[in-house]
Amino acid sequence: MAAMWITRLGILSDDGSASKIGGGGTDGHAEQQNIMDEVGVWESLPEDVLDRVLARLPLQSLLRMQCVCKRWKIKLRTSSFIRLCESESDVVPQKWFLTFGNVPGPVGLAYDCHLCKWHSLPLGFLPFALDNKSPLAAADGLICLGAGWRSLNKGFTPTRLVVCNPLSRFWRDVALPPDLDPATSLVSVAGIVVDRYAGTYKLVIVGEVTKHEGGSKREQKVLIAFVFDSVSQSWSSHETLVNFLDPFTSFLTSHFRTLVGFAIRSVCCSVVCEGVMYCLTSRPYQLHAFHVESEEWSRSRVALPAEIRGPSLAGRPGHLFLVGAYLHNQHDKSSNIGIWELDQETLRWSVVDILLEATLCNHGRSKSPASPGTAQRPNPNPEGCEEDVILFVKWNVRFLAYNVTKKSWHWLPDFHLCSQSCAPSSTGYLFAPSLLLP
Repeated sequence: MAAMWITRLGILSDDGSASKIGGGGTDGHAEQQNIMDEVGVWESLPEDVLDRVLARLPLQSLLRMQCVCKRWKIKLRTSSFIRLCESESDVVPQKWFLTFGNVPGPVGLAYDCHLCKWHSLPLGFLPFALDNKSPLAAADGLICLGAGWRSLNKGFTPTRLVVCNPLSRFWRDVALPPDLDPATSLVSVAGIVVDRYAGTYKLVIVGEVTKHEGGSKREQKVLIAFVFDSVSQSWSSHETLVNFLDPFTSFLTSHFRTLVGFAIRSVCCSVVCEGVMYCLTSRPYQLHAFHVESEEWSRSRVALPAEIRGPSLAGRPGHLFLVGAYLHNQHDKSSNIGIWELDQETLRWSVVDILLEATLCNHGRSKSPASPGTAQRPNPNPEGCEEDVILFVKWNVRFLAYNVTKKSWHWLPDFHLCSQSCAPSSTGYLFAPSLLLP
């Protein structure tokens, strides 16, 4: 049987004869016949071979592919083809920084770290109203949104959850956890852990419940992690206790709830990193870690740096950072940004860098600054990580990118939509665009 293979110019057989595809002959009938032969070659390819060819296309081409025919649109919705795209693609996943703006409805704002430009991800394809409270979590191509927010005595809570892919525009409703009682529970934070190669994910929602010790009035907070598994399509719940509030703090929280009508949240910030959801609670300050795979809680008593105000967590593989305003004392009015890293052995925060008067500077810093004598420099080449470690810090209505490895930083450019400046209305998430189905 004569062997044949496809070259850039046409189909070449083992006898050396070549047949050009779409050749430049003068005969119109011959050109048409060559085009038909080309179509016939693709139609005769086995399904698995064609899938492997399509799986190597860039993400942008795959998204356009669903507009070609119904067959290819359905193909993009099959989990087997999506897994094939993840395994066959030799392209390094893009790194985006995702935040949200309001113009006037919520819109995804994705900053491309390679192209140094913003992308707009409209959410208008979702058939319900969204507001600034809607974004809850995002990771690896998926976004979790809350809708139908209502005010209760514990605070604001959503009445429905939605997981969507803003690129493929596929979305699905996720029922609220059956054990989540809006009258007694306060939805605090959420996170998504995605397995790109398996095409599965777990949605984690952390709720807070206030309990009393026995019949006394002494209050105690309980954190409950509600986990939604996309494979089993079911929720599970896991509790952990927060230390008892001291009498003074318990007095403040009870009177604040009486005067304002809302409860004080124990979780002041959170982040998801390497399959672990970290929650930092205040009064007392504790670092709670929920391991999504084993579905277990762990707790550490971690003292916050005395100089920080408005702390927020940031996680990168092998690193856990704390970012906030750096104030020398309570009367300090300067605009300094402090960055700390947690030492996993001593459970102490060490200063990585201080951006002095960063908000008054429109340009970044290209060289290492003078740091305090107590500062500890992180390893410039973290184990198992060849790329630079970059943090995105929100300050007022702007973001800056800080390179931990090179000790450099710069402000991200403003985002403009329809010739109007769009300010971000929420914190940001690391986001890798993909075809994952919600």
